[in-house]
Amino acid sequence: MLTRRQIEQAASIQQLSADYLRTLIAPLDGMWEGAIIPQATFWEIQDQEQSVGYFCLDADQCLLRFHLWETYQSRAQEIFRWLIESYQIQQAMASTIEPAYFSLCLDLQRSMQAQAYLFQDHHNVVLTPAISNCIFRPATESDLEHMLSFYQANIDGPVAWLPDFLRTRIQRQELFMLAAEQGTILAAGEYIPSQSQRPYVDLGMVVARAYRGKGLASYTLTQLKQHAYQQGLKPICSCDVSNLASQKAIQKAGFISIHRIMKIHF
Repeated sequence: MLTRRQIEQAASIQQLSADYLRTLIAPLDGMWEGAIIPQATFWEIQDQEQSVGYFCLDADQCLLRFHLWETYQSRAQEIFRWLIESYQIQQAMASTIEPAYFSLCLDLQRSMQAQAYLFQDHHNVVLTPAISNCIFRPATESDLEHMLSFYQANIDGPVAWLPDFLRTRIQRQELFMLAAEQGTILAAGEYIPSQSQRPYVDLGMVVARAYRGKGLASYTLTQLKQHAYQQGLKPICSCDVSNLASQKAIQKAGFISIHRIMKIHF
């Protein structure tokens, strides 16, 4: 008889995640690795009190991961169907970098749509900024308040998380800024090395609303890529499928997207 048991030990969850990452055919998006999966609830799947694998759900009961131990892979379709039907799971998020889980979702899906593009570095690009005499440099502690104001003015959605996020990025030398000669912040670049998927580093950028459409996003990404090359790291990034501007900027910076994160409805 199949049952589930919640896994609450942080060390166990961390080990499960580390082991799972080694099964992927490409690196996982940094936001998923660092923010979404750590907030999920992990459940062990048992058969006659023997562990056969695990799965995890977000706060909305959306399935985020499903994995069976090697000796139970032959029962994957049976156990996956049991999970979906027994707990009335209505939706899942799965990516093409996790083929076993993604294929099981395809077996039962009623509909699905792409949610995000996963980009990997393809070729080096050298760009010249459209605004002359601008400076690209690491942000320092003295820049924190200015960077906080910049982010608050130029991103959408909640901002309560920003102070801690920016402070940590600055302390770890993972936040860069593109500034005009007079000091105006034109763009910010995020450079976050993966703690569990070395040698990958996740890149991100925010461009001031007044300066968008001038190629500054692509330029910022190319500068971050150069920093990654110097450190012997491999840059990756992602964007929502609806964000066409980011998609074009990322591609212009020499990235290609082979994989997708999909939202699947059962």
